[in-house]
Amino acid sequence: MTERLLTIEEVCVKLGGVKPWTIRGWVSQRRIPFTKVGRLTRYPEAQINDWIRSNTRVPLGA
Repeated sequence: MTERLLTIEEVCVKLGGVKPWTIRGWVSQRRIPFTKVGRLTRYPEAQINDWIRSNTRVPLGA
């Protein structure tokens, strides 16, 4: 089974409305996982989910 690759629009929705230019900036800074398919930039869903989990912070006192 192959891993699902998300478009930039799908990543924006998954991240709660982050703008595409923000995602593109993170790609250029290598802050978010991505892969290139020819000239297209795609985002492996499992890695994006892991990235979200690893960047989630628990509030103090919780």
